[in-house]
Amino acid sequence: MRSTITQCRNLCVFSVVVPLIFCLGSLGVLSVEAANASSETLAPRKIEAIRAETPPTIDGELDDACWKNSAKTGELIQFEPQNGEPATQPTTIYLAYDANKLYVAFECFKTDMDNLAANQTRRDAFFFSDDHVEVLIDTFLDGRNCYTFALNPLGTQTDRRLTNEGANRRTGSSSIGTAISWDCDWEGKAGTQADRWVAEFAIPFAELRFSKATETVTWGINFWRNDEALSEEQTWVDLGERQYAVSRFGRLTDLPISDLVTKRPVKFKPYATLKPQVRQPNRGETETAIKADAGLDLRYPIKDFTVDLTLNPDFAQIEADPDLVNISDIPLRFPEKRPFFLEGNELFQMPLDLFYSRRVEDLIGGGKVIGKFSKYNLAFMGAVAGPEDMDKEIKEGELPLANYNYSVLRLQREVGRTSSIGVLGVNKQRGSAYDRAGGVDARVQLPADLNLNLEYAREWKAGGLGMVENTADDLIFLQLVRQSNVFSVDAIYADFGEHFNPETGFVPRVDRRGFVLSSRYNKQYKGALERLRGEVEYERLANHTGELTNHRAGVSGLLGVRNFFFLLGPEWYYHINEDDIPFTDRTVRFFAGWFPPKYVQIRNIGTIGVRENKNIFFIRPEITIRPTAKLSFEFILQRLHERAPETTAWQLSEWTRRFIVNYQFAQRMYARASAELTVEKERRVFALFAYEYRPESTFFIVYNDNQDVEGDTERIVFIKISHLLKSELF
Repeated sequence: MRSTITQCRNLCVFSVVVPLIFCLGSLGVLSVEAANASSETLAPRKIEAIRAETPPTIDGELDDACWKNSAKTGELIQFEPQNGEPATQPTTIYLAYDANKLYVAFECFKTDMDNLAANQTRRDAFFFSDDHVEVLIDTFLDGRNCYTFALNPLGTQTDRRLTNEGANRRTGSSSIGTAISWDCDWEGKAGTQADRWVAEFAIPFAELRFSKATETVTWGINFWRNDEALSEEQTWVDLGERQYAVSRFGRLTDLPISDLVTKRPVKFKPYATLKPQVRQPNRGETETAIKADAGLDLRYPIKDFTVDLTLNPDFAQIEADPDLVNISDIPLRFPEKRPFFLEGNELFQMPLDLFYSRRVEDLIGGGKVIGKFSKYNLAFMGAVAGPEDMDKEIKEGELPLANYNYSVLRLQREVGRTSSIGVLGVNKQRGSAYDRAGGVDARVQLPADLNLNLEYAREWKAGGLGMVENTADDLIFLQLVRQSNVFSVDAIYADFGEHFNPETGFVPRVDRRGFVLSSRYNKQYKGALERLRGEVEYERLANHTGELTNHRAGVSGLLGVRNFFFLLGPEWYYHINEDDIPFTDRTVRFFAGWFPPKYVQIRNIGTIGVRENKNIFFIRPEITIRPTAKLSFEFILQRLHERAPETTAWQLSEWTRRFIVNYQFAQRMYARASAELTVEKERRVFALFAYEYRPESTFFIVYNDNQDVEGDTERIVFIKISHLLKSELF
């Protein structure tokens, strides 16, 4: 009887929600056009593309004739702290092109160069407290997606591909990676003078995707500068209150497509590895082995699409995730680092992801197709992979440990100027055992910077542990959100089915329905008071029998004064754990940090209070020391203490120490070493020397020294070389 009722409910949900998503997606055209009607009447800023007779030398100096004859602009305005007011110090921007590349240069004047903040040396770093400049390019002029390229005064490069006006720009430490994961081969250098610093960019046209339907194109463009000493974020165009308002970008005009080299070559990247390995079980005999291996990556461009293939990939040069203490009941989401999954990873994103590439663990081989045609974005991936840990515990309903075939298809259509609607299907299968999920989602931009995000998904599973019959369940997600620099609101209603938990996705809840409300005020100031932020959040969830399972209320406030930042966040939380035991937690989060422009940064996050009827005290102090621009040291300590109410002494439950050393020999040559020690005497030592001796051709030497809680040790030296070959034969 219950099964029949569930099937009827699911059928009703499907017949109502899916048409609703499509209808709202269509209505989004009218909403978006109305919302942008006023901005369309204002002529956007323009900069004309001027051809360079001789390309500049990218060396951080503006002494090339190219820059004297290039297009010039400036007159940046403040995005923060005084939105719309002129920037305090001038910036001159130069732009030119030739058949192969787009050239951009920033000349950033500064009265006190001693206060120039430059710390980050690793590529794709977040320039949280660095002076930096950025060029953002909307190549399809669709008002929603853009490429971004950034440099700090040390010449450190960061590139990203943003979708839906920054919707994929996750910034939490456990969730970053969706936007920052994109990389391309471009040049960037910076230099300093007595009263200014300079940044030069050379961006190959062949690395970008754009329409070639007309002889001359116009792109959307914006220029950005962060002046850390003045606490100013500056922009070329008026973005309102949203930093990534691509729909408000200026225009780069008169780019002649017929004169540009846009053909992308076929790329072959074979690799070879040598892996000496020593294993020593606790009180056992030592085992030694030497293993040689090889593999191949191939990238084949087809007009507006890219085909990527990988055979026997090896990602041993990628450092393992840090051991993080998670005192919430939401799992941590780690960023994707493996090269095969990075290209186009943002296209698979949904409000709640049915495909989270980190679920594909031990990749054996795979292929994918990524591209855009007209108003459609397409992404398809197929892979064969197995579990990395054959000894991990399998919960009831999960598929058994084995090699599985993975496939995922994403199709998204842009609607109006900034709305979209899409479908995604994903399958994990081996023989008759499978876990499948499919869904439809829509993003509708409304007036007043509001966005409506909708998703309906369904999962089908067969062959799981302990299952006597096939199961199917669904997900409903509705979100009304306003994300702006100053004032943000977020209202979510979600219904996670009792059995909805796709193994290929990232779903934080199971068997829950209810709502979450949150709001944030965030304001940056000039002077002693640098930042003021306040947040409130309320959550109420129940299971499908109507029992209240999660009830949360919390507030937090952050104050920034002269490089010092302080946060307090009390929270009350009623919840039922996996054993159906109710708890009422009362905790306070706290944060303190000191972020001067040079040499050192100190920060500490923590939580104190009562959690699951135990007194807890968690701290995570971190210190970063940079004695020179190329050398940095990091020390991170995690301590979690718990005490039962009937005891007086704290019981130490978790304790981790992490040491990290980075040395940047040059932009494409660096060394990194880390050591992580836990209270259970686990040890993880990682050392890496990396040298990109030519673009996309790399040499790695890696050392791993690991010891588990039982005393078993493993030492591995890993040597890898990959060499990029390009061909114009196809």
